[in-house]
Amino acid sequence: MRKLTEQELERIHARLKSLYIRYTEVYQEIFDHYCTTLENSPAIESPAIIAKLNETFAWSVVKNMDKELERNVSQKVTTGQLAYLKFWNFGVKGFLIAFGVVVGVVLSVMVAPEPELIIISLFTVFITSLVAKYILGKKLSFTLKHKPIDIWPSSITKRVSLFSNIFIWLYFMPRIFLREESISSQLYSIATVLLTFIGLVYVISLFAVASNLPKSKLI
Repeated sequence: MRKLTEQELERIHARLKSLYIRYTEVYQEIFDHYCTTLENSPAIESPAIIAKLNETFAWSVVKNMDKELERNVSQKVTTGQLAYLKFWNFGVKGFLIAFGVVVGVVLSVMVAPEPELIIISLFTVFITSLVAKYILGKKLSFTLKHKPIDIWPSSITKRVSLFSNIFIWLYFMPRIFLREESISSQLYSIATVLLTFIGLVYVISLFAVASNLPKSKLI
């Protein structure tokens, strides 16, 4: 086994950057494969081996790797959320959190009239975005220049954005298309309460998964 030269490492990085790989994990996996193959081959064969590896990891292959990783992680996030929703598996702590959510929603409904309840619900969306930024801030950065990102915070951020958009849409669309009598009805108030409760449960399960993100390697 030999040590790769700076020129070889630069050629590998240049090739991988030209593929615009979406996720850090895929970038690292392919980079490790290049390095391992070259380390176990004579230096004189390096150009030919890199050319062959470039064919092996063509654009279409890399994009399929990105998509496959995305699907797998999305399934794991969903599984993690469902596991955290089974609060009884977390003993006293789980029961206390579940009790606190239920009591909070019930008190909001009893104390706040319908317009204020809407504000409370929108405040939930704001807190969702704020906490997501705090949890994922150091794990997910944004730049105009393409750079691979970690799959886990990316997957969770997409869910946070989807949740926020759906939440706002479900609250404001009825006010646009329904009559004032329908909005003021008890049925609409009950639907608002249920939506708020489901939203809080969803947010808690998502943050529970986000707080236990696996550590990824740095490129």
